[in-house]
Formats: sequence, C-alpha cells, structure tokens
Amino acid sequence: MKFNYCFSKRLFSPVSSILAGLYLCVSISGCQSGDEIVSLEQRNPDDFLVLFSDTSTVKLSTVGFDSMMTGGASRMFAGRFADPYFGKMHSTVFFQPSLKTSFTLPEKAVYDSLVLKLAYDKYYYGDTTKTLNFSVHTLQEDIMTKSLYFNGNTTPFDATPIGTKSFKPTPTAVNSLRIKLSDVLGKKVFDQSAANLLTSNDQWINIVKGLMVVAGAKDNASVIGFKTGVDSTVVELHYHTAEKDGITKGVGTFVIEREYNQILADRSGTDLAKLPNTSRIALPSAQSGDKVFIQGGVGLMARADFPTVRNLRDIKYSVPNRAFLKVTPFKNSVVKGVFGAPPVIYVYLCDKNNQFYRPDGSNLVPLSDLAQKAVTGVYVNDMINNKEYYSFDVSAQFTAILASASSESNGLLFLTSPLSSAEYPETQTEFAQSLTRLVIGSQQNTVEPGVKLELYYTTLKP
Repeated sequence: MKFNYCFSKRLFSPVSSILAGLYLCVSISGCQSGDEIVSLEQRNPDDFLVLFSDTSTVKLSTVGFDSMMTGGASRMFAGRFADPYFGKMHSTVFFQPSLKTSFTLPEKAVYDSLVLKLAYDKYYYGDTTKTLNFSVHTLQEDIMTKSLYFNGNTTPFDATPIGTKSFKPTPTAVNSLRIKLSDVLGKKVFDQSAANLLTSNDQWINIVKGLMVVAGAKDNASVIGFKTGVDSTVVELHYHTAEKDGITKGVGTFVIEREYNQILADRSGTDLAKLPNTSRIALPSAQSGDKVFIQGGVGLMARADFPTVRNLRDIKYSVPNRAFLKVTPFKNSVVKGVFGAPPVIYVYLCDKNNQFYRPDGSNLVPLSDLAQKAVTGVYVNDMINNKEYYSFDVSAQFTAILASASSESNGLLFLTSPLSSAEYPETQTEFAQSLTRLVIGSQQNTVEPGVKLELYYTTLKP
C-alpha cells in the first residue's frame, strides 16, 4: 500500500476532535507502572499530518437477482435492442384492460374502431431513431387470477396479432402511441355493449382476457416506457351518431387494472455469459472481462469489498478520517441519448451471501455516512477535464471494518434506484422497471481501471 504525506495545519473537521485523544494514547503508551503524570501539554497541530492513499484493494463482483418482481409496476415496458455489454435485451408487457364503469351507447350509434392508446411516460433506453415493430395479442388466461409476477414470467397468448404498428418512438415529444386493433374484436365489443351485455368487468373478460404488446423478433432499437392508470394507457371503443346538426363522436374506455413486464436478457457471447442463476453466488470481475455490471429490470448489481483495509490497524498512532470510493464508467459504455449513465447510484449493505442486510429482520440498511445520511453517488460529467465519475462516502464502512473483531465484514451492493423494505424490495421501484445500466472496470482492467478507494487518516509525524 502506497501513502502520500499531506502536511496541514488545518486538518479535516472530524480529525480536530480526536487529536487530543490520539496524543493522549501516544503519551500514556510511554508511561511505566507507578509513573506520575503531573500535567498534559496540548500537542501542537504541526505535530500531526494527514495521510492519503488510493492504492487499497477494491474487490469487485457482479450479483444478479434470482428474479425481479415486475407485477403492478407504474410503468409498462416494451421493446428490444442489442447491447454490446449486456446482450440482447427484450421486454414484453402483459396487461388486463378493465371495465371500471359501464357505458351506454346511444341508440343510433355506429361502430368506428377499437384502439389501444399507450401513453408515453418519457422513459426510454436504446436508440429511438430506429424503427420498432409492435404487435398486440390477446391473452388466453386471465392474469388477474395470480397475485405475483416476476420478470421471467409469461402468459399464454394467441399467435395471430390483433394489431400492429411500425414506428420510431418519440417518447419526449408526443403524448401517446395509438395502435388500431382488429375490427372483428372491436365490433364484437360494440355489439355486446349495444345489447347491454357489457355491464360488468366479468362480461368484458369473457371477451378479452388480457392483452400483450411485444416488439418484433428482429428489432434492434429501444425499450419504451408507458404510463398506467386512469387517463393514461387505455383501450378505446370509438363510435359516432348521425344527428341533424352533424356527426357526434363518442368513446368508451377500458383502463389498465393489472400489468406486469417480462424482461429478459440473452447474455450469450458477452462477459456476463457465466453469471450464476442465483444471487447467493457472485461473478468475480476476473471472470467477466475484469468488469462488473449494474442494470435494472433484470436485477444486476455490483458488489464491492475492501479486503486490505484491516491492514491499516497495524499502523501505530493513526486515526482514520474519511474514505471515498471513486467509480468511473467503463470507456465507451456510456452513449449519450442511447445508453445513458444512471443519474444516481444507491448503496446497500449485504452479507457474505449477497443478501441485503436486515439487522432487525425487516428493514433494509442502506450504507450511511458518518452523519447517518444514506450514501449515494451522483453522476458527474466534467466536460472541462473530460472526466465522468461517481463518488461515494464510504467512511462509515471503512471505520466499521477497522473496528470489527471479525475478519468478515458486510459488502456493498450498488444499484440504480432506492429499494423498499418489503419482502421483494424491488417492487414498484425504478430498479424493477427500467434497463438503465452501468459498466465498471476493475482495478485489474488494463483498458480502464474504474475504481479507487481514497483513504485519509491522521498520524503523528515520525
């Protein structure tokens, strides 16, 4: 471990409060049994120095969720693209439009169309300048009969689509995407309603058990987010009536009652091809191209451990001050407007089996700084110095390792959103309903090592 000496009369504020204690320890260590201490002289601050090191070992690995809870998400998610680092990414949304309140058609109403209106929620990942080919299919089973859905689940559906749409997404410029559905289905819904046979949701489900939206198998474009809830994504029944003063148009809506996202990755041929299918086993960076990976949707997290920090206990008359982990995205992995870096990275404590730390059996514990504030890393794009990085205050973890009597310590898990303390902590979080990702080079990466543990502590001058 290499150290640089930083002489300073004005030390870090956390240091000043412990200088007297440090000097007391040093002074008493020189006393023999029976010696009388008459007075204690305040040590001159010039007798202390601050040490800095950025060569401590950071052990990195990638951890994957066994599965991600994607049911009941606030974002419907569909599309497909190929990622050079993460493989072929694919999301399909399954949902159940519901008849919340019955509507009555005018006596002389005429059928116009049945339309699926998907309301953009402005999230996208991938290249929106490329064409997506969406198809809409009817489900063969009612998804309302099951309470939990995960990213690997599927529901049987009819192979023949009831609607298709080829388009270039404009999620930040247009409010919604409209897909015209089968007139055969539309007229059936219309006729049932006109005959007053569509007054309850059970009657509606007898006609349409549910729908799914899937991208074309050969698409290599993007994944797009859509809103759920009233006045967002709906199925619309359009009709009109001929009046003496002209045509009057009307619409009946079926809102989304239940939905889940199937989010899959084909990692063959990538550095993640050897990722274990259980979260209890991490993939060391040495087995993944000297890189580690974070990605929502499929549940990838980076794990960091500091195996050599305990060696600092052997340095006499020294007091730890601060520790920062600096993380740099892997070169060329961030592509503006296509594969953007996460705006914030969040950190949680985990045990040796990569399970989130729950000391009271329920609440997850995020990493906190010395002021007990949750630690996050904000993405910094320093265009003047051509640097991109995240910085995490890991002082509390540094201190805990030095204070622990055990050689084992909690690791740190890094992911793209905060979690809850529910049984499935990813439920309805951004981490479960996005594909935002980050690639980080390990210290052994010869192209671009991406982590440094910056340590500061105070000691007496020799």
